[in-house]
Amino acid sequence: MNSIHRVGVMVASMVTVATIAGAFVVQGYVTAEQAAAAATTASRGPQIIYVAALPSAATAAPVQPQVIHVVVPGNGDDGGSD
Repeated sequence: MNSIHRVGVMVASMVTVATIAGAFVVQGYVTAEQAAAAATTASRGPQIIYVAALPSAATAAPVQPQVIHVVVPGNGDDGGSD
């Protein structure tokens, strides 16, 4: 392949890449403009959202925890080795 052909292929590939990148840039710009125009449109009224209140739970008296008392008879030994 001659050097002139290599230069031609290189230029053609660079033009293709630049064209595709330009298309993405233009598409992003147009999309951003449309989104900005839709966001600033005054025709949209305020949105009202109704939230239903949670039903109140039946409040019962708190249950006292059970206390277990264990009485161990002592024989005078405190567990020491004396």
